[in-house]
Amino acid sequence: MRCATGATASLLPAARSWAASMLTSGLDQGLGASVLGGGLLAGPPAGARHKSALAQGVSEQVVPQEILWELRQLEGCLSSAARLDGRRRSSMPLSASALPGPLPAHTIEPGLPALDAHVRPGGATRGIACKWLRRAGRVPGRVHSLPGAPGAGGGGEAQAASSSSSSSSSHNNNNDHVMLLHFAEQDISKLVRSFGRNGCTARVLQLNLVAPDAAANAAPAAGAPAAREATDAADAERGSAGTGTSASGSGTLLGMLRVKPTRVMVNSVTQRVESLDLIYCPPERQVVVDVPVRLLNDDLAPGVKKGGWMAMFKRTVRYKALGSAIPPYIEINVRNMDLDQDLLVRDMPIPPGTKLYEKNYNAPVLRCTTDVGKD
Repeated sequence: MRCATGATASLLPAARSWAASMLTSGLDQGLGASVLGGGLLAGPPAGARHKSALAQGVSEQVVPQEILWELRQLEGCLSSAARLDGRRRSSMPLSASALPGPLPAHTIEPGLPALDAHVRPGGATRGIACKWLRRAGRVPGRVHSLPGAPGAGGGGEAQAASSSSSSSSSHNNNNDHVMLLHFAEQDISKLVRSFGRNGCTARVLQLNLVAPDAAANAAPAAGAPAAREATDAADAERGSAGTGTSASGSGTLLGMLRVKPTRVMVNSVTQRVESLDLIYCPPERQVVVDVPVRLLNDDLAPGVKKGGWMAMFKRTVRYKALGSAIPPYIEINVRNMDLDQDLLVRDMPIPPGTKLYEKNYNAPVLRCTTDVGKD
């Protein structure tokens, strides 16, 4: 398919040059040759025709309308064929209608931000599927460390994904697997705008696994009111537990998971979210989380009043916490900090259910200083 598409795309300039050369050679000999329709068109020599047109001041059409119409048809056909990417098109389904396996039983407390996601089938696991998803306004993602045997959504990527998420969980084992998903881009962008790129990794979300509703894209039928009522009931069920809104459209609710983002990948040029990694996070599980640091009363500090400023060396501090005790941020009151004073990692507050998990407890988090750097 790729070779045929490349050859088709290369025919467009060749066809144009061939048609122009045939017309030019035919007119120079005093005859107009039809490029596609065949037949001979009698006419005066090209030089006499040009001199006559200049003398009379009347514009005369060189190529007949029939040939122009056929050339336009050929150009349109080649242009549409040249837009093919040479790979399999969207015939492969990118959303599954069922879960790859049973979901683990766990508790999801009300009030968590909600996020809708579609489950990717076993065939839509490669980079070409991710490219189609991004073109369609979707963001590919994964849920790591799900207990149980890998299903259609896990495939052969379970071992690699478990090793990549080992820094985010202390309970990874050989039975953990990965579920492949994709989200609406506007939902992920809203999540990043609300909590920040670093703040997203310190938030617990309610993940709603939704199957796309085929009846929503089809023409209304006799069972359309019943399908609409079922969709409204599913939306009400999703909204009763979560506080977020989703733009992913209607669908059938397959299940819910309590998850925590571990990595948000953003394109440095377009600033669009390209991928989202999540980890299964029940309330009793211990996870490693990078918690953002917030400063309080920094404008009232004596060092700031003397002309200093707060230089932050670490914007996040790593904690190990239970899934039910993950702090969204750590607030530090720096009202009494003077010039050249440091706040170290060991001086950070420790919320209940958490403990510091940094390698160097003597590393500075921030310093009140007047130094603006070296030239």
